[in-house]
Formats: sequence, C-alpha cells, structure tokens
Amino acid sequence: MNLFVVLLHAEMVDKTGAGVTTSLTLIDLHDIARSARTYGVVATYIAHPAPPMRALGRTIKMHWEEGFGATYNPNRKEALEHIHVVSSLDDAIAGIHHHTGKLPRLIATSAKDGGERITFDEGRALLRASDEPYLLMLGTGWGMSQHLLDRASLFLEPIKGPTPYNHLSVRSACAIMLDRLCADRE
Repeated sequence: MNLFVVLLHAEMVDKTGAGVTTSLTLIDLHDIARSARTYGVVATYIAHPAPPMRALGRTIKMHWEEGFGATYNPNRKEALEHIHVVSSLDDAIAGIHHHTGKLPRLIATSAKDGGERITFDEGRALLRASDEPYLLMLGTGWGMSQHLLDRASLFLEPIKGPTPYNHLSVRSACAIMLDRLCADRE
C-alpha cells in the first residue's frame, strides 16, 4: 500500500463557514503519527503556514527523535520518524513526488454528508490494487474549505456511528479511517 497522510491547518472553515487557519495541536501530531505507523502509512505530513507552528512541530518531533524522549519512549520515536512538517498541501505533494517519482491522488475527507463519495471498502480496494501513491487529506477545525475538497480526485464517505452525533477529533477519525482502509477485513 502506498498511502500517505497530510494533516492540514490552512484553508479550513470555522463553525460559521468562515475561512480560518487552525492551531497545531501537539496531541494530534503524536496520535496521528502513532496511528499512521501502526497501519503502514509511508509518511505523514503536518502542514501549517505559520513558521512558529512549524517550528513547534519540529521541536516536538526532535524531542522524541533525539532528546530525552528518544530513550524514554522508543516506540514514539519510531512513529515520529515518519512525520514531515511542511508549510502547505503543495509541499506535501512535492515531498511525495520526490519520494515516489509520481504525483499522489488526493483523497478528501469530511464528517459532513454530500458530494460523490467512495466507501471505505472501495478505498481499500483501490489502495491494494494500485502502486500509485495516495494522499489522505485530513482537515482540522470544522473541516476543509471547498477549494481544498475540490482539489481531490476521490472523496471518502464520512465515518458514521450508531448515533446521529458526528464530531470526532481529527486524531480519532484518522485512526478509524486508517483501520477501515488498511486493515485486513477477511
């Protein structure tokens, strides 16, 4: 499977639908790295346009790779080695192109209904049948702007639980999506 993940913070929307840039959340970085490593994601990109937020992300990454954290928790070091802090979606795409020699197919995600969607089963079949790189786009805040959604060639169905409540943290949603897309289901 040639799957990559990007956590986006720019071109998000708030609860009123206005465009915003969200803050980097350190627990998102940790937990998404751990889920991505568990499910065999090639690399995870944390994209933020603000230099101080990228510096914070790199500091956390370095702490677990080189600092006290590297010896305190080697499992976290292994997960964070696959994290790349970049400024934008385009930088993540360029990184994947550099790594694979191919441009990735973008897979958008949203907790909201609407649009033409693929199911998790269809997504899993695509990932397994192709050696093409795929980039799973994760939004923060109240979701990605329409501009970002429109850039994707695939749009994954929302996660649905047994209740109408549907407001998972991005790190929880990521773990569920990766399990549904990458785990054996036979």
